[in-house]
Amino acid sequence: MRRSGGSFAAWAAGMILSLGVAAAEPPPSSALFTGRPHDFERSSDKVVGVYVPSWQPVALVDGLPGGSVTHLLYAFLRICGPGQQDKDAPACAGKSEHQLAERPIDASFDEAFARLKKRAPHVKVLASVGGWGGSDPFFHLANEPARRERFAASVAEFLRRHPAFDGVDIDWEHPTSNGSANGVALGTPADGQGYADLMRTLRKTLDALSAETGRPYLVTSAINTNAALVSKINYREAAKSLDLVFLMTYDYFGPWTAQAGHHSALRERGDGRDSSLAGGVKTMLDAGVPAAKLVAGVAMYGRGFTGVVPPAKGAGFNGVKRDGVYAGADGSVPYREIATRYLDAQGNARAGYQLVTDPAAGSWALWHPKNHLYLGYDDPRGVWLKGRFARDQGLAGVFAWELSQDNGDLLNAMNLGLGNLPYTP
Repeated sequence: MRRSGGSFAAWAAGMILSLGVAAAEPPPSSALFTGRPHDFERSSDKVVGVYVPSWQPVALVDGLPGGSVTHLLYAFLRICGPGQQDKDAPACAGKSEHQLAERPIDASFDEAFARLKKRAPHVKVLASVGGWGGSDPFFHLANEPARRERFAASVAEFLRRHPAFDGVDIDWEHPTSNGSANGVALGTPADGQGYADLMRTLRKTLDALSAETGRPYLVTSAINTNAALVSKINYREAAKSLDLVFLMTYDYFGPWTAQAGHHSALRERGDGRDSSLAGGVKTMLDAGVPAAKLVAGVAMYGRGFTGVVPPAKGAGFNGVKRDGVYAGADGSVPYREIATRYLDAQGNARAGYQLVTDPAAGSWALWHPKNHLYLGYDDPRGVWLKGRFARDQGLAGVFAWELSQDNGDLLNAMNLGLGNLPYTP
């Protein structure tokens, strides 16, 4: 663990060696802290994905440089019927159980995605279904063949009516347990196979749609990589039907954890595997998912803690005592606000904070020694390392949650880490 000082290039060279990542010249801070998204040549064949929330302005898509992404995931579509949210009742009026709800905003985003694809035809757009709080209907449909078929048919119909979309992303949180997200506990051991059966049904249905339209369609899934949870789900079979698996390798620490820590580290501190990207990848490889289908997760937000007890020298902050969270009600703060409030134009800490770099975890964080505040976040320098890691481990690429939280620095770092070259007309 190191606090402040020194050049990024020199320090990163040592971190690359300590992490076992293939040697590469890290970009200078002037290339990583520009405060705006850049266009890139698609000089690598890797995925650069990012979620686009339906509750953000459509202008978010219209202002995106087309070369900066390969995949956009539109969050979220909801499912009607048992488990639906009360707020989805208007969109579900006239819909059968287990069908997708559709709202006027979905058509607006469809038009925006179509405009983007005129500028950047390579971009694939996925309709993400579920999300935290929106996954309960999966528990009511996945284990029944007729219900799975009805849901898959509804997905195909959505894709027919929204031609800018290229497939579906299933964000079921989580098979076998919903964590009582809406105050009602759902989930049984049967969900572990039901998940695989659902992916197979979607694959079959969208292959039939491809035969009809002449277009290929993707089936992807966003997943929690907790080892105990993964062991309950038949990912080995599900992977046969999936094109990509988006690893939600973030939120390892937050208001729900008794201690403070870095919520999106590259590697573990210690022998565990449930608090880092590298650990999540190892879990999924052991579960039978090919590396070439795994997409590494980046968080475009940090998570902060108050009343943090500083660790012993060299020990790192993961697992230290805390008494609360900040800056938002859930302890989260968008990266664009971190860059504005707490970092200068070169990525150095300010406003009373110290920059904390942890070679063992491959992470950057902010520490306020006077106020005992700790904020773990994905810094552009750390995101560049995650891109290098994904490339060196043969992963499909990187993705992030979510676009509105970035000022462009993190999306640029994702591209640079994967080896994409800035576009210079």
